[in-house]
Amino acid sequence: MTYMSPGRDQNGGVVLSARTGQVFAGAPLGILLLDGVDCPFIPGSVGNASTWSVPVRYKLVPGMNEHQLFGPTPAEVTPAVVQAAIELAREGAQMITANCGFTIHYQEAVRASVDVPVLLSSLLLAPFLERLLPRTKTLGIVTGGKDYFTPELLSASGLLEAPDRFVVANITEAPAWTALWRYPGTLDVAGVESEVVRTAMDLVSTRPDVGAILLECSDLPPYAAAVQRATRLPVFDFTSMVEFFAAGLMRKPFDGFLY
Repeated sequence: MTYMSPGRDQNGGVVLSARTGQVFAGAPLGILLLDGVDCPFIPGSVGNASTWSVPVRYKLVPGMNEHQLFGPTPAEVTPAVVQAAIELAREGAQMITANCGFTIHYQEAVRASVDVPVLLSSLLLAPFLERLLPRTKTLGIVTGGKDYFTPELLSASGLLEAPDRFVVANITEAPAWTALWRYPGTLDVAGVESEVVRTAMDLVSTRPDVGAILLECSDLPPYAAAVQRATRLPVFDFTSMVEFFAAGLMRKPFDGFLY
């Protein structure tokens, strides 16, 4: 089991046992990848290994592509997603995420199949953030796929219980963002940043009751700082979620002044 403490010999020395299927160590974050995505991954993106404070291991899930994920039967690839997650856990991953917020569809299936925490979508933060905000405030969610916020997705995200406590803004039609998702995709970093910031600003202008912003897509974190500067609101995303849990894996003793 991932959380099992190392044993100790009679002299107090650490004794480690090999894990079946683990051929390297020290990479606690396992990331499931969409199949067929062909676009640049800049620092801040889930798909860029330098985004993270801990080493990562990536695993592509055959068949988990945009057509399948956003189609009428996303459940068809559940066995492949589960198998990839099992392999990551067997290889030593201590938590598992993914590079698309809409993999929330597989959250419960994967969670039931592995013995490590599963954080497949930044949307998992939504109920937590909603409960933190004053009752007069709502959570603003910026997404690249508003049309896919179905009752099933809202239920999987824990948002169905509070439909009046969040509002969704869409960047799907923005030209620089759209170019990123063509095949092969091209990334105009400044152009996408401008579109994301404008989307967030339009949301806040339309809904001044927005008290925090959640970026749904795994390729939106690179623009979180710009959104925060423009809106002056707390901004959260995939990195907020994953780094929160990663910090729990590496707690260090406190050191400071006693008097």
